[in-house]
Parts: sequence; C-alpha cells; structure tokens
Amino acid sequence: MDERRRLSKEIELAATPEQVWQAISTPEGMSIWFVPHEHSGDEIEADFGGGNTAAGQVLEWEPGKRVVYGAPGPDGTTPMTLEFLVEGEEGGTTVLRLVQSGFFGDDWEAEYDGFGKGWDMFFHNLAAYFRHFPGLPVANVVATGFTELPGETVWARLVARLGADPALGERVHLSPEGLEPIEGVVDLRDHLLLGIRTEHGLYRFMADDRHGMVTTTQYFYGVTVDRESRTAAWQSWLEAQMS
Repeated sequence: MDERRRLSKEIELAATPEQVWQAISTPEGMSIWFVPHEHSGDEIEADFGGGNTAAGQVLEWEPGKRVVYGAPGPDGTTPMTLEFLVEGEEGGTTVLRLVQSGFFGDDWEAEYDGFGKGWDMFFHNLAAYFRHFPGLPVANVVATGFTELPGETVWARLVARLGADPALGERVHLSPEGLEPIEGVVDLRDHLLLGIRTEHGLYRFMADDRHGMVTTTQYFYGVTVDRESRTAAWQSWLEAQMS
C-alpha cells in the first residue's frame, strides 16, 4: 500500500486572494475556520481539544499563492503535509485548493473518508465566515472526548442532551444542560455531524466512530468569550456522554 496517498479538496470563496491567504497562512487566520493555532517556537501548534495538539512547520512558502505545512507521521519519519494553493478568479472570488499527503495508516479507505469529511466541514466554515462574519476576529472553544462506545450510541446520547436532532435548514433553540442555549439555523447536517450557525458564530458537533471520539468546535466572531471556562464546561459535558 502506497503510504503517500493524496487527498485533494477545492472550494470557491466569496473573498479576495489576500483575504484567503491570510486565512491559511497565519495562526490567527487558521483559527477562524479550523481549530485554534498559535506559534510555539519555530512551530505552529494546533489545538484539537481534550489535551490533543499537533505541531508542524512551514516547509514551503510562496507569499500570496502557496504554503506547505509538514508534521511527522505516526511512524515518526514519514511526513504528513498540507499544501494550500490560492488563486483569484474573475468576478472577485478566490479558489482555495488543499492537497494532503503522507502517512494514513493501514486502513487507507477509512482514513481517507474521515479526513475528507473533516476538510469538507472546515472548508464550509471558511465559506460561512466570509459570507456572514467577514473581517471579525474569532474566539475558539474546542472540546474532545474519547470512548469505547459505538459512535451511534454516543451520538444518540449527544443529540438527546442537546434536546433535538434537527434537519438541515431548520431553526433551533437548544438547551444543553448546564450550558448556554444555542439558537440559530442548521447549516451542516450529515451522519454523526451537526452544524449550527448563530448570530455570532458557528457550533460544530461531530462523532468519529473509528477513533472513538466526539468533538465540538465552536467559533465566536467579534464578541468577548471566556474561552477557558467555556472550554472546561463543554469538555465536562462531552465526557458525560462517554460513560
């Protein structure tokens, strides 16, 4: 099995090349649509919640056009790379292309599918940001829980505690116990995936059956948020689904 398989994604965004470049070439920009990023010495560290982080370096850099990030793969030697390419289009839009390559493990098909669904969600976030919250700074809340329970079981518990299992386009008012209400419209819906856009940001909930994970990534644009307390509260809430 070729361990340097490639996964490709592409999206056209209602933004200028300069805006898209900022979103994929800086920690602040990556935090707007992906997960929180920050500089850690010569590396850039990504926070995936629940104490799970990943660090990488810039391997190649063409300002305004192309950046390649790299990180060690699970074997410690084979690099995982993320290549982002930015291209302006007539009419003022911009095409963003992603090529991910590197070690994906023995079960290539499952890894490919999992990474692909994840990038679809994150690219949707970026499009939503430019459409609904352009130019606003972000405050991130990310929590991740792990379990040996089947993904369907965990997901059923999660939507039950959210108080609804809504359809795409449906307006919702959710009241997760012990947490702030969530009021908005369902802008993402798939198997084990729920996304809600509110007045001030985005809520994403996803279960990963293969890795025994359930995650929420939340983006608050242009508002003050106590990230530490909210993250702790959501982490505890998710872990309650695990037992």
